[in-house]
Amino acid sequence: MSAHVVVIDSTARRATIKTTPGKYLTDILQEACIKLGHNPSQYGLKYNRKQLDLSLSFRLSGLISGAKLELVQLSRSPSVVTVALQLPDSEARGAPNGRIMDKFPSTTTLWLVLRKFEAGVAGSGPLRNLTARGVPHAEGNSGAGRLYYEIPVLQVLGRELSTFTDLQKTLAQIGLNDGNVLMRLSFRQTEEPLEEAMTKIAEYFQSSENEVSAAVPPQSTTTSAVPEQTNEPQEPQGSTTSSVGQESVSDAPSGDGQEPTVSTSEPSEPTAPTLTAGRYVTVFSPPTSDTPSSAQIKHNEEDYIPSIEHAKAHQRLLNEASRNKRLFTDAELAAKAAEEEARRANVREVDVKVRFPDQSQVVAKFGPQDSGSTLYAFVRSCLAPALAAENFVLTTFSHPSPARSAHTNTIPDSDQSLLIKHLGLAGRVLLNFSWRDASLASQRRTDLLRLELRSQAREIKVEQPPESVEEPSTSLSSKSEAGAAQNTGKPSGGRKSGGIPKWLKLPGKK
Repeated sequence: MSAHVVVIDSTARRATIKTTPGKYLTDILQEACIKLGHNPSQYGLKYNRKQLDLSLSFRLSGLISGAKLELVQLSRSPSVVTVALQLPDSEARGAPNGRIMDKFPSTTTLWLVLRKFEAGVAGSGPLRNLTARGVPHAEGNSGAGRLYYEIPVLQVLGRELSTFTDLQKTLAQIGLNDGNVLMRLSFRQTEEPLEEAMTKIAEYFQSSENEVSAAVPPQSTTTSAVPEQTNEPQEPQGSTTSSVGQESVSDAPSGDGQEPTVSTSEPSEPTAPTLTAGRYVTVFSPPTSDTPSSAQIKHNEEDYIPSIEHAKAHQRLLNEASRNKRLFTDAELAAKAAEEEARRANVREVDVKVRFPDQSQVVAKFGPQDSGSTLYAFVRSCLAPALAAENFVLTTFSHPSPARSAHTNTIPDSDQSLLIKHLGLAGRVLLNFSWRDASLASQRRTDLLRLELRSQAREIKVEQPPESVEEPSTSLSSKSEAGAAQNTGKPSGGRKSGGIPKWLKLPGKK
C-alpha cells in the first residue's frame, strides 16, 4: 500500500513525497530537501509542532497519508550521540560483552565511527580491523587465489546499511541527533578484489580519512588476511567526544571610535611637526568662535525630508531586525576570534587624536608595542607643568550597532594593555580627555597644553563636500501630493474652494 506526505518549507513551497509503510522518515526528508533545494543535514521535520524522530519508519511514526510536515532548520551545532557497537565474535576480544562504546558528534559519518573504533581512538581494547578485511578465495585446482573484500554491515534500528553509499551517511542523516543507539556489526564477502576495494574506499572516504592524524595500521585477525595499511591516519585521543566550548573572547574596547576621515583635514601648507616624548606631534588650536563649526555651515532644509528610497531602506532594516537569527557555533566564534587576531596583527601603526576640554587637539602615531601607560605618559607630557600631576582619563566613543547601543570605552592606564593587540585600536582614533577630579572638570580652563605646543598649533580647516548638481530625490510629501493630483486629474494646488464636483450634482441641477 502506497501513501504520500506533503513537506512544506519556510517559504511555503511544497514537495509531495510518495512513501511506503517501511520507508524511513530520514529518506522522506532527503527526498524533500532535494526537491526544495535544501541541505538535508541542516533540516528536520515537524508534525503538529512536534519534532519527528527521523530514525522511525513511516509505519511507526504515527503519520497518516497526506500528512503535512513542516521542514524546519536545525541548530548547526552538532549534538552528541552515544554509540554502542556490538562486535562479532571474531572481533570481540577485549570488549566487555562484545560491545564497545563512545560518544560522537551527530555530524560523524558511519565510516568514521568504524575507523575510530578500529584504531582505538574511540572505545577501549586492542586495535581491530573493521574496514579493510579480506578473505582468501582459491581459484581452480592450481592452488592460486586472491583476497576478496569483506564489507562491514551495520544493523541500526531495524535497517541494514551495507554499501559505501550508506556508510557515507552521518548519524544525523539516519535520524540519530541525540541519545543512545546500538549498532550491530557483521561482515559480508563481496566479489570485489581487495585492492580494487581499497581504491574505491580512498575515493569514497577521503575526507573521513583526513580527519585521522596519526598513522595506525589495522591489524589482521585469524579470520582475515589483509596486508598492512600504512597510509591510514589516526585521530588523537579525545577527538570523538562532543565539541568543547571555546573560551570567550575578552570584551576589550575596539576601534569603533575611529574619527571619520572626511570631517577634518590638515592644512595644505607643510608644517614640521613638534617632537614630544620621542614622538612627532601635530597640534590643533581650539576654535576662536563660541559657535560650533557645524552650526556655521549652511544647509538645505530639503536634505532632511525623507525620500521614498529612505523609507524603503528603513522598512528593509526593520524586516531584517525582526527575523530570528541563530547564535554562532563554537567553531564560528573561534574563526571570528582568529580572524580578529590576524587583523590586529597586521596593524603596524594607529593615528591617535586626543581632544582636550578646551577643544585643543594633538595627534601622534603609536605602534604595536605601545600600551595604555605609554599613551597616558605621552598625554601627560603634552600638558602644562602645573597640570601634569593631575589625574585624568582617556575615553573613546563607540558607535551604535544593531547588537549594542552607543557607549564609551575607557583606555586603561596599564602596561599589560597594548593599544593595538588588546584594545583593538586601528586607523584613526579619537580619544576624549577628561579630569578625574570633579573640581577641575567644573572649571573652564584654557591653555592646557605646554607653551611650545601652543605656539606650533594650527587651525582646523573643515572641508566642505562639493555641491551636488543632481536633482534632489523626490520626498515623501511631494510624492504624495503628486499622487493625489494624478488621481483627481487636477493640479496639486487643489480645486476651487466652494465648488461641487460633477459626480455629486443631482439630476436637473446646473
